[in-house]
Amino acid sequence: MREVEIVDARTPSEHFVRAQAGSAADEAALVTVIEDEAIVLVGYQMLFESWGYAVIAAGSAEEALEVLRRSGRAPDVIIADYRLKDGQTGVAAIRSIQGEFGQAIPAILVTGDTGAERLREAAASGLPILHKPVNGGQLRDLLLRCLAAGKAV
Repeated sequence: MREVEIVDARTPSEHFVRAQAGSAADEAALVTVIEDEAIVLVGYQMLFESWGYAVIAAGSAEEALEVLRRSGRAPDVIIADYRLKDGQTGVAAIRSIQGEFGQAIPAILVTGDTGAERLREAAASGLPILHKPVNGGQLRDLLLRCLAAGKAV
């Protein structure tokens, strides 16, 4: 049985996403995802690859940095879960990658936290936040806006 993607008419078309994704004519934008839940991480990777992006999927900032260094390429956008293992945060992960490359790489925080204190901490970062469960259309829209903002810098 052939797999069919259901597309919400309110979200950009696959063609538009692929056209916007490339940082060069033949090079897909690089999305770095940091998520410590393996099944969620694989889901993100599959989703972004299906949209035509190159993906580095990592369970921690250190793992992401290691792969990024080997690739010799800075990410075009970073997506990180707010709460990571060992008391780490997505904000710290994003800042470490931005620091490594010396640039303000566009980034998105994803959180399932509902506690007021945690939400204030995440909001204080100034980063756009998506709440779990993440809506694919909203994620795609925010990703495109981040990529467009990154190109304007």
